[in-house]
Amino acid sequence: MSLAVLAHVAVGSVALALYWTVLLARKGSRLHRRAGKVCLGLLVLTGLSVGPLLLLRAGPFDPGYVVQMTYLTACLATVSKLALDAIRFKTQAEQFRGRLFRTSGPVLLVLGLVVLTAGLLERDPVAVVLSWVGVVYGIAMITFARYRGPLHPRWWMSWHLNAVTGLFNAVNGTFLYVAARWAGIVSEGPGAQVSFQLLTIAGAVVLRLWFGLKFRAPLRFSAATAMRRGAAGAPQV
Repeated sequence: MSLAVLAHVAVGSVALALYWTVLLARKGSRLHRRAGKVCLGLLVLTGLSVGPLLLLRAGPFDPGYVVQMTYLTACLATVSKLALDAIRFKTQAEQFRGRLFRTSGPVLLVLGLVVLTAGLLERDPVAVVLSWVGVVYGIAMITFARYRGPLHPRWWMSWHLNAVTGLFNAVNGTFLYVAARWAGIVSEGPGAQVSFQLLTIAGAVVLRLWFGLKFRAPLRFSAATAMRRGAAGAPQV
């Protein structure tokens, strides 16, 4: 195993352990905050560590594979930043949806559509499934950037939860597939990989809905939605 692979596995493993530490920790606690920041930083580093793997990858140069890995790294970095910025700018909505936010949304959407189209043309179910990140977050970011109505008081919690629960798929999907393959539970192939991706996407949706109810953070960002659901008087976390 090359040094680049070892570094990728090591950083990813620590990020995985910290993600579950943050997920299970008391929300808003010192452990939650500190471990969360380190975890998000390591997730971005994990994505960036794919670069050397692309250069050292055996076999002919595959532009499609490079595009897919670049797309996933961009998604990982963007969603991780959303999780941090939602807390950092929770009283400054305009700072949160600043220039970088307004630029990143369309970029993610275009990349997601490119990966989706390529996956459909190449009949690659893995690419089709992975395209959801760019499409969903891209549309959500564009919509939020253009929205100028009153926001519900916990819009920032909604974005934080959108990010950290979405990362549930990024952190666990590939890991579970690799672990199951290593244990001999499944054989290598797109079918098994897609199954684990869909499983963790479903888990991310369940977590988002559950945390949304627990912390009074609806999926929509309008103040009217929050008032209908009684979110206006929810305590800050």
